[in-house]
Amino acid sequence: MAASHRESSSSQRSRLLSSTAAWSPWRFLLSSSVHSDAAHQTETLAFDEIQLSPEKPSTATAFVLHGLLGSGRNWRTFSRTLASQLRDRSPSDEWKMVLVDLRNHGNSARIKRLSPPHNMSSAAKDLADLVKTRGWTWPDVVVGHSMGGKVALDFAESCSRGDYGESAAPPKQNSSGCLILSLQK
Repeated sequence: MAASHRESSSSQRSRLLSSTAAWSPWRFLLSSSVHSDAAHQTETLAFDEIQLSPEKPSTATAFVLHGLLGSGRNWRTFSRTLASQLRDRSPSDEWKMVLVDLRNHGNSARIKRLSPPHNMSSAAKDLADLVKTRGWTWPDVVVGHSMGGKVALDFAESCSRGDYGESAAPPKQNSSGCLILSLQK
C-alpha cells in the first residue's frame, strides 16, 4: 500500500512538473531550486548556474561536467563549496559555476535537437554551442568527472585547434584556478 502511494505521488509530481503549460504554479511548489541557483534550458543544453553573489557580475566561469548517468545537479554542493573557497582565496573574484547536463542526461535528455552521433566530440561541441548561443565568454575552467572529464579534454583540445571558430579560447589558468580533470581508467 505504501509503495503504491509513493508511486502515485511520484507520478503526479512528474506530471505536474512536465506540464506543457508555459507557466505553472506547481513548478514553484514542487521544484527543488536553491536561492542562488538558476535552472535554464536552451535548445542546446540544459544547465544550472551557481553564483554566490548573483547581483555582482561574474569575473570567471567554470563549467562543471558530470559523469555517465549523472546530471549537473549531482555537483551543486561541490560547486557551491568550490565557489566559496575561491572567493575566500581571492575576494575580488566572483565565480559563476555552470552545471551542465550533457546530451542525453538530466534535463538535456528532453532536447530533441541533439542528434547522433552521441560521442565525446559531439558533447564537447554542445558546450561550444552553449557558449555561443548564450553569448558568454569562453569558460576559464572546465571541471569534469569520468565521462565529463573526457568531454572536457575534447572541448579544450578542440578550442585550442580552433574547431569552434576564431573566438574560441581554451580553458586557461588564472589567479584562482586552472583546468581540472578527473578521469577514470
